[in-house]
Amino acid sequence: MRIYLAPEVLSSFNSALHKLTGFSRRQYAAELCEQYFDNSPRMMESHLNVSRAMVELALNERRTGIRCLDAYSARGTKKKKRFLRI
Repeated sequence: MRIYLAPEVLSSFNSALHKLTGFSRRQYAAELCEQYFDNSPRMMESHLNVSRAMVELALNERRTGIRCLDAYSARGTKKKKRFLRI
């Protein structure tokens, strides 16, 4: 199936997706995927600049009603533990 959306519409979808984070971003992505992309994360990935894995997770969260937790604290460089010398 071909998507016939104006470039301005796709640009506004992409802009909104990049301004949102976490669960709210996934919710919005799932709604877009269901309404405009026939529940196809691959099609959404090709038209918008989003990760297919994120869209699949969003659709699964919406289908099951179970919200996945983000592990932001596990990312990045960890601080060194300093030990006291006695």
